Amino acid sequence: MQAVLQKIFPLIFLFSFLAVKAQVKFTASVSPAEIGKDEYTQLKLMVENAKEVQQINPPVLKDFVIVSGPNQESGMSMINGVVKKYVALNFILKPKGTGNFTIPSAIAIADGSNYKSNPVNIKVTANSNNNNAGAATPFSPFNNFNPFDEPASPAEYKDYILNKGENPLEKINKNMFIRAEVDKTSCYVGEPVVATFKLYTRLKSESNMIKNPSFNGFSVIDLQQPNDLNFHVEKYNGREYNVYTLRKVQLYPLLPGTLDLGTAEIENNVHFIKAGYANRQGDFFDDLLKDFTGEGIPAEGMEDHKVILKNKPLSLLVKPLPELNKPVNFKGAVGKFEITAQVQKDKFTTDDAGKLAIVIGGQGNLQMVNAPDINWPAGIEGFDSKATDDYNKNIVPVSGRKIFEFPFTASIAGTYTIPAVNFVYFNSHDAAYKTISTKPIVLTVTKGTGKPKSVFVNNKPGTTGNFLTRFFNNRLRVVSLIAALIIIGLIVWLKFDSRQERKVAESKIAEQETDDMPVEKITDSWQNPLKDAEEQLVKADGTAFYKSLNEGLKKYLSKKFSIAPEELDKKKIIEQVDKKGIANETARQLYTLIDEIEFELYTPFAHTEKMKEMYNRTNDVISLLETYHI
Repeated sequence: MQAVLQKIFPLIFLFSFLAVKAQVKFTASVSPAEIGKDEYTQLKLMVENAKEVQQINPPVLKDFVIVSGPNQESGMSMINGVVKKYVALNFILKPKGTGNFTIPSAIAIADGSNYKSNPVNIKVTANSNNNNAGAATPFSPFNNFNPFDEPASPAEYKDYILNKGENPLEKINKNMFIRAEVDKTSCYVGEPVVATFKLYTRLKSESNMIKNPSFNGFSVIDLQQPNDLNFHVEKYNGREYNVYTLRKVQLYPLLPGTLDLGTAEIENNVHFIKAGYANRQGDFFDDLLKDFTGEGIPAEGMEDHKVILKNKPLSLLVKPLPELNKPVNFKGAVGKFEITAQVQKDKFTTDDAGKLAIVIGGQGNLQMVNAPDINWPAGIEGFDSKATDDYNKNIVPVSGRKIFEFPFTASIAGTYTIPAVNFVYFNSHDAAYKTISTKPIVLTVTKGTGKPKSVFVNNKPGTTGNFLTRFFNNRLRVVSLIAALIIIGLIVWLKFDSRQERKVAESKIAEQETDDMPVEKITDSWQNPLKDAEEQLVKADGTAFYKSLNEGLKKYLSKKFSIAPEELDKKKIIEQVDKKGIANETARQLYTLIDEIEFELYTPFAHTEKMKEMYNRTNDVISLLETYHI
């Protein structure tokens, strides 16, 4: 009986953990919810807290034109060891008419279950609230486009006339190309860089984006608005061109080195008019070409050519953040920031719950800013924070603020001081680390009635004591749960015993076969990638430790990403991390870890004092990667 109880009690803790675990959420939202008939709105379908999202089925959008999408977005955060992930699909929509519209629910399949989102309402008025009202269908990197279908007529060039003996492909290469440019050629890790991909043309064509730049190793924020055509005339190498922005992004490099921005590829159907027909038509023909419909032009007078254009490779030199004077609590923020702190109220009773808000504002990689550490005074219990983003992604660098709300309680009356909260960031302009701090906050807590109010953290009970108090007020629920746990425990126990017997039998067979097993098979059965490094850590052998740590991590990555060990390099790892949708923060930790381990391998002496830290960081990164079912 004692053995049965020993196996049932862990189940109680397990079910308690599952009860407070974040539930999967599937929500839909539009921004803005009220637009003019010639304006655009963004629909976001987001799945939160799912281990694996198998599918998101968008709703029927019969009242809207899909200008862009579906564009996938994903991210992950880890607060106090709790990993939270989200996956979202974004659509840019333009209404087909005016009125009040309802976008029906979407369906998502996550962790093997079906989820239904909320319907959303959009109001479309006859008036427009911005300067882009009345614009034609936008030039978008996601759809077919006509570069000359826009309100402002582009400059007219005669290069579409094909003279006798001219090579059409050579003429296309001379008069039409894609060019990539950046606002700086070198930067620090985490420092924003603006990259623009532009089409230069003096010809008539219809074009379609068939490949977007990869941006491997970067966090990406799109800057180009869907209703911004970005047309202008530009002189390049002494010649004027009609220039169209294919894509404009703000990049945040995640690792040091020379990073390739990738290439944009466009399929172009270029139209030429043979010179004999153009000269014969005269002014009438020139007017006709402004619309270029082809009406009235005989087939033998036109010549079409389909070509694929792509930009020349463009690389960015990314400098590592300096190790000299790097604070231990630096978490990757790059830019220029300010920090403030305030409490919801500074006087309350032991029955009440308090709330501390930390606001970090400024310019920089705000999306990578994590919650600062709070040194709660004795007598105050703090809980996980809730983060709220309030920033503008459409300026460079990203500007705004990030708000972290920390619920807390005090069990004993008295006067408490929440000490100053420190935040460290790297200022790329000054090439130096900066530490900013809030002011200390004094709280006065008086004795309450002894009936504490509930503390909710992200819509979950915030304290175990309050949760149990409310829970045990309902005895029927207690009895029912205990009975259910006992039954479940007995079932699990019986299955566990049978499984153990099966394992014993299999292990005996395995022992008999081990003598004849190839060395490769024995090696492949190794489960802990850091086992050898752990042994060297105990022995305090620095050189052997870093060698084992490097081999263990590389072996794990080789299996995780299905890359042959002899082909495993940083470039292959970056490609797979980007392809598998690994969160930016996790990717940054992995790249930094690989660089630091390699640095320790090739230094003339090993830093034995960092061995434990490096082991723990490697173990943490592997744990984060294990949350992805690749």
